[in-house]
Amino acid sequence: MKILSLCGSIREGSSSGLLLNAFRSLLPAETQWNSVELKALPYFDPSHQFESVPELIAEIREITQSSDYIVIATPEYAHGIPGILKNGLEWLICEETMKKKVVLFIVSPSGGEYVLQYLTETLRTMDLLPSDELTMVINNARSQLSADGSIDLNLKNSLIELSQRLRI
Repeated sequence: MKILSLCGSIREGSSSGLLLNAFRSLLPAETQWNSVELKALPYFDPSHQFESVPELIAEIREITQSSDYIVIATPEYAHGIPGILKNGLEWLICEETMKKKVVLFIVSPSGGEYVLQYLTETLRTMDLLPSDELTMVINNARSQLSADGSIDLNLKNSLIELSQRLRI
C-alpha cells in the first residue's frame, strides 16, 4: 500500500503530526509512506498549475498518482482549513491526482465541525474521495498522544479499526 500524507500543522510536535506518526506506526511494515513538507511548497500560482509546474510540485503529483490513499491530519484554524494545507491541496489539483481515496483526521481541542465540513467540500470539489468511513474527529488529542509515540488505548483501537478499512 502506498500513502501520501499531509499535515495541516507545521508546528513542531503538533497533535496532527503526532497523530500521523501514530497511524503510520499501526500500518503494515511494507506500507510506503510519503510525507509532503507543506512549508517547502511555493505559494500556489494558477498560472503554473498545468504549465511551468515547479519541479517539487511535479514530484509530489507523481507520488500522489502512484498512491492508494492520501492521509490528511489537520487542526481547525479560525473555523477553516489552515492556509498551508489549502496551498498544498491547490497544487495537487491535476488530472493524475483525481479520484484518490482520502483518510481524514480532524484533530481539534473541541469540535472541529467547521473544518470537517469545509475540508470535505474542498476535497470533493477537487474530485478526491473523502468518506465518513475513513474520517475521524479526534478531540483533546493532546491528552491521547505523546511525543514518545505512546497512544491512548481507546484512540489506538480506533486507529487500528480505521486502518483495517483501507483496501487496495
